[in-house]
Amino acid sequence: MPTSEINSKLADVRIFTQTTESLPTPQNIVQHTMTKAEEDALLQRISPFFSVKKTAYGGRGCFASQKIAEGTSLLNVDLPVGSSVVRPFRKEVCTWCFHYDNGRSMKFRLVDKIYFCSDDCRSNFVAYDFDGSLTTTLCAAEDLYVKCAGEMSDKDVPENENELSKVYDEQWKSVCEWEARVFRMKPSKRPLHHPTVTAEDYAEIRYVVSTLHNMSRCKKQACEDEEPANSGEMPYLSDLSPFARIEFEVKAFDILQSSEMDKVKRYPYLLVSYMNIYKFIRLICPESWLPFVSPQSIRDIIGRNLTNAFGIWSPVTQEGEEREFFGFGVYPSASFFNHSCSFNIRKVRTGASYEFIASRDILPGEELCISYGINGDESVAQRRESLREWFFTCGCTKCTTESENV
Repeated sequence: MPTSEINSKLADVRIFTQTTESLPTPQNIVQHTMTKAEEDALLQRISPFFSVKKTAYGGRGCFASQKIAEGTSLLNVDLPVGSSVVRPFRKEVCTWCFHYDNGRSMKFRLVDKIYFCSDDCRSNFVAYDFDGSLTTTLCAAEDLYVKCAGEMSDKDVPENENELSKVYDEQWKSVCEWEARVFRMKPSKRPLHHPTVTAEDYAEIRYVVSTLHNMSRCKKQACEDEEPANSGEMPYLSDLSPFARIEFEVKAFDILQSSEMDKVKRYPYLLVSYMNIYKFIRLICPESWLPFVSPQSIRDIIGRNLTNAFGIWSPVTQEGEEREFFGFGVYPSASFFNHSCSFNIRKVRTGASYEFIASRDILPGEELCISYGINGDESVAQRRESLREWFFTCGCTKCTTESENV
């Protein structure tokens, strides 16, 4: 897309301050509900090479539906439902493809706040942002972050799990009261009630913004699509159009389990963090996104990232080199691969896309597993400690055997 066309499309994109928007009432909030049969039907169309089924140890997993040869490409996912680049690298990592150029700032920008490695990536982003709402909201987030950045206080959050459970609902009720109060104020008085957010919160905010954009985008398209739904068998993910693949991923996202409560119980300060993120999102989101914005929906969006996100890391050029964490993305259809320290699927990132490839021959019925960042050279104790962050205890053959020999 030529630069002149980009500028034309962005002519009406401006940073906004909400003034009199009505608060979404419960009946206005979009409810993403599928029957169990609909969920199962969707999950079985992720790939012709595997089925998603319940595992013997709890939850779902991917199981080979046929004999798979080493090197077979089992799944390609194009774009994340939601993604984020952490604040220290926001100028050095491409917003679209996550390219990194050894610490150099990206040369191509939108509104001098969103960074890209090339004109192609910028053009792809503008085309993807069909109504300019993503650009506008990301820019609004940058502006508000400067005003809200600070150190969070969690002095009123109890460390004890039982005490935390008692105040949890009351704390979120206070957020609803804040919302009702702040949006009755004149805009000039609202800054006194802005939340305090940290650099860690910033990463979650960008992820939530991009997820809300996809939810809104899919809902808008569904309302405009007048063609009757196909009553035949659903195509596989790989056979869908680019937009239909995003729709598929948004539906799969709603099936993912949220680990928000588990994470807060382990780190109680996150209760304050998540409440402040909700307040921040509520202050910047456009009116068209309000049907997707409620305390519970934002908690779910955050909670589904906690154990399902794929990290974006710097490339390693030599042995022993430490990797930099650039951000993360959530690819729902790939989130049904469980972990094994003796994994049989390797993942390869190219830009914002992931490909999942068989690393050895696999028999029908065998579970397909990836690595959650474990090399396999660590001790079983080290591996289990790392996997605690995913609320996951590995019971693979490698871990079981090594545990018996400790």
